[in-house]
Amino acid sequence: MVCLLGSGNVATWIAGRLRGSSDFPVRQVYSRHLDHAQVVADLCGAEALDDLSKLDPNCRIFIFALSDDALPKVLSQIPFKMPLAVHTAGSIPQEIFAPYADYFGVLYPLQTFSKTADMSALKVPLCVETGAADDQADMLMKLASELSDIVRPMDSGQRFYAHLASVFACNFSNAMCQVADDILRQHDLDIELILPLMEQTVHKLYELSPKEAQTGPARRGDLAVMRKHLEALPDERWREIYRMMSDFIIGKDSLNADLQ
Repeated sequence: MVCLLGSGNVATWIAGRLRGSSDFPVRQVYSRHLDHAQVVADLCGAEALDDLSKLDPNCRIFIFALSDDALPKVLSQIPFKMPLAVHTAGSIPQEIFAPYADYFGVLYPLQTFSKTADMSALKVPLCVETGAADDQADMLMKLASELSDIVRPMDSGQRFYAHLASVFACNFSNAMCQVADDILRQHDLDIELILPLMEQTVHKLYELSPKEAQTGPARRGDLAVMRKHLEALPDERWREIYRMMSDFIIGKDSLNADLQ
């Protein structure tokens, strides 16, 4: 049996993936807010809890899908030593569990999740790290395979840099889409206009390296177009980003001076 601690995006995905599992049924779902725990528990037929003292010590695996700040606070309140504990974070070492569990590891899903979007068909590379004994490690790998078809064993350093790379590829690119959305809205356009462009941008990466796939005025060194773009941007933060990214693409530190 599994005990799932958390009620956010990742916990929701895990609950959905383990719904109906015969090998890893979810017994309990914990959240500070009982109504949040109940929503996730309903996905997998589990008991909802908002009291850590009611956790079942007979659960075989405890999965902590919590924020980085919340994890140590919750761990310090677990009233017994867990047999096997894992977290889903990108940058926290597995050794955080050492005082609290006999065996421990990490199941880090390298994907972006939103509870309000359909997550049933998501491809989720699952990065697995464990220093557990063979039987516990085998159980963790079996759980990982139940959660995802893409399981990647890795050490803590590799997981850290996978997380770091993902911030650039996902979080920062999404922030740039927010800027694009603002620009489009200011001129009575909507983001659906550029979604095919974004799809093709990603699709090309299956065949080309990011450097080979790069296009646009900075790649061409078209200063006239870039100057027009900068003049049209109403926000100095956007102009700074535009200059910095153009600098990076063209590989010329003095580009900012050229664009003055």
